[in-house]
Amino acid sequence: MATDGRQFAIIETSVLINFLRVDRVDLLASHPAHRFVVIDYVKREVTNRYRQQLTRLEAALNAGLLVGDIDPKGVTLAELQAYADLQSVNIGDGERGAIAAAFARGYAIAINDYRALKKLPAIYKALQREDTTTIMVSLIRAGVLTVAEADAIKADWEANHRFRLKFPTFGDLV
Repeated sequence: MATDGRQFAIIETSVLINFLRVDRVDLLASHPAHRFVVIDYVKREVTNRYRQQLTRLEAALNAGLLVGDIDPKGVTLAELQAYADLQSVNIGDGERGAIAAAFARGYAIAINDYRALKKLPAIYKALQREDTTTIMVSLIRAGVLTVAEADAIKADWEANHRFRLKFPTFGDLV
């Protein structure tokens, strides 16, 4: 548990990039239930595949908007075992690392790739999950964001970032 009463959640690259692209990591920092942790696998994926977002990520980590990998000992044996157990599942390293970390640490996971989660054994399906949509809905319900503001971000994702949501407005979900 984070010191402010919120639970830690491992954030996977796809969710993180959505907020980095629209320069709204502040929204993740304002989530009412979670403090989002960026593990090394995810930071490496941002570094290698999303170089244009790396400066925003580093600024967010330095400002304390996101939590850097918080285990001072590095990856634990339980995480390594969970990561190895996921080797046979056809998912990327970032997803596998995030799922393994969330499972081994007992944290929630913020991940958009539900196809990856469906492929996992039942033990991993028990992970508490968030995705970009549930994060936005939580922010609206907490009064951090209005439906109109959320819809404007959704429109930006759709127009400029190839992220599509299958509903016309967040108003339909709150």
